[in-house]
Amino acid sequence: MNKSLAIFFLITIASPGSAGRLGAAEQDGLGPQPETRAITVQEAVRMAVSRSPEVLLAEAQAMRSRDAVSETRSLNRPQVFAGTGAAYNNGYPLSMEGAAPSIFNITATQSLFSKKNSNLIHEAEESGKASRFGAESAREELASKTALVYYQLHEARQLIELASGRLDEARRNQAQVETLVEAGRVKKVDRAVAQMATRNVQQQLEEAQEQARFAAIELRELTGLSEAVSIKTLEPQIENPIFTLPPETLFQQALERAPEILQAETNLKAKELHVEAERGERLPQIDFVGQYAVFSKANRYADYFNTFQRNNYLFGLSIRMPVFDGSRTGSKVAESRDEVAEARYRRDALRSNLKMNIDRCLSALGTANRASDYARQDADLAREIVHVKEALLEGGRISPQEMEESRSLLQQKEMKILETSQLVFQRKLELLRAVGSVSSVLE
Repeated sequence: MNKSLAIFFLITIASPGSAGRLGAAEQDGLGPQPETRAITVQEAVRMAVSRSPEVLLAEAQAMRSRDAVSETRSLNRPQVFAGTGAAYNNGYPLSMEGAAPSIFNITATQSLFSKKNSNLIHEAEESGKASRFGAESAREELASKTALVYYQLHEARQLIELASGRLDEARRNQAQVETLVEAGRVKKVDRAVAQMATRNVQQQLEEAQEQARFAAIELRELTGLSEAVSIKTLEPQIENPIFTLPPETLFQQALERAPEILQAETNLKAKELHVEAERGERLPQIDFVGQYAVFSKANRYADYFNTFQRNNYLFGLSIRMPVFDGSRTGSKVAESRDEVAEARYRRDALRSNLKMNIDRCLSALGTANRASDYARQDADLAREIVHVKEALLEGGRISPQEMEESRSLLQQKEMKILETSQLVFQRKLELLRAVGSVSSVLE
């Protein structure tokens, strides 16, 4: 009896009706449902920037540069050393490392004048600024990439919606044609055309679904969202007065904001300061020196000097004037000047490329805007033609094949709207990237 009940239970569970009820239970919320989260393009950019390994690495390098600046500044700060120089000697009291043997000693130095040290500090400060601009450049690049991936996901979902609606129309048209074929009102070739149209739309739908899947994977990787979260995109918009500014104004703004330009400027200043630091080798260097030592009677200083004093100290100035160094300083200065010339050429090349890039981006943006406007107008016209031909088809004045051609043409024009809209978005990103304003606009 129990065996019969078990078999009946298994059959009930495996039946199509029970499977449908289980599926309905999951749709009603009884089963696990993915979390849906709606985010804007600005939120996606902020999430990506806050966790990106590339940005974090660039910021870590900038922090290391700041620490290097602190290390270089120590050149002009007091240096104090404490230790011992205890030693045994026989006969005349010899020195050890330039100082008399002592139980305990303290040595302090403070640079009072060193042109080389001052310029090395300024050079390190400029190099630190260049590292910070490097981090900003990585942030700009990531913000632009994230925004573009977000738009690709949004566009792919629009394509899915468009292809799904078109697929429904194609299937209805195919059913209508098959009815007309059976009634002998149209040729069999019309049915083959309708079937091929349905398969083409089905393929376009599958391609859009794959595009959306890959874009969602990449966006999750950039933002750190879990796979259990379903991302809902909102219409991405980039509206800013910067798109209406003349090229010369944009160029001046880019000189003040573009991380690559600012980094090149600071690198050039750092190289110029290094030249001055190398020249400082030819100038005198003045240091304040102080020393204190506790001597031991075991070194028999009392036998060699009239007066033995246990506690000894010294204060004074150390002035060093370079006389001849074998042309070492001149060679280092010449080498540093060559590095300055290279840095200046790189800076000038970046400026020239920036000006041309801004002109190119503005021209491409204008072309994309005009293409987008034309695509919308063309689609509106095709949509009106489809409405007219639908009425003609119902009256039998045109063939189903002609109707299908008009619908296919309308779909192409609607897809063209999406393509030109993405192109406009991409051109705006390129212009913002050239000017160095992607993060400020999207964050």
